[in-house]
Formats: sequence, C-alpha cells, structure tokens
Amino acid sequence: MQERILTPDQYKDLSKKIIHAVDTRYRIVPLNSLKHPKYHLQAPIHITLEFEDDKVIASFDDIEVFSYSDTASEAIDLLCEEIIQIYEELQEDRENLGPLPNKWFQYLEDIIECR
Repeated sequence: MQERILTPDQYKDLSKKIIHAVDTRYRIVPLNSLKHPKYHLQAPIHITLEFEDDKVIASFDDIEVFSYSDTASEAIDLLCEEIIQIYEELQEDRENLGPLPNKWFQYLEDIIECR
C-alpha cells in the first residue's frame, strides 16, 4: 500500500475542514442561570451543546449529566432541571454519598446558592 503525502496546502485545507466539522457540531456555552426561582448560580458554568441529526444534546461534564431535545433551548432547560434534581438528591442523602457523588455535591454547593 502506497502512502499518500499531503502538500502543505492540502494539509491546511484538510485541517480547516476538520475544524469546521467539529465547530458546527459542538459548542461550549456559558450557563448563567438554572432558570429556577429557588436556585441561583454564583458564577456561570460551561456546558456543551452537541448537534446531532435532529437532536441537540446538552451536557455538563463536571457532574456527568446530560439532556436532549429537538432544540437547543429545550435541551438547556431540561439540563437545568437535571442539575437541580441531582443537587437536591445529593443534598438529601449527603451523609451516605460515595467519593464521586460527594465530589459532585461539594462542587454544586460551591456554585449553587439557595434563595
């Protein structure tokens, strides 16, 4: 099998195409609010939006949570609900948390303020 060697211009063109493909499929956006009257974010968190066929997947990797929907705004709203649900569940069971859930809870306690 013969190797194909790219010229510098071909390499540059290929790099641009790869970056464009990734750039249009994924976006990292700041989330400034959990959209809930009881909870306030003390600082923005960064979430990832992944555009896949006819679905949008919103994820918050710091606590391994995601949601999906037909639109970005719906996926973000559902992600906010998931974050709140996880926070409340961890808060209720804070005495019995394992190492990873405890880490998530400590992180969420640092960024979420209850009103």
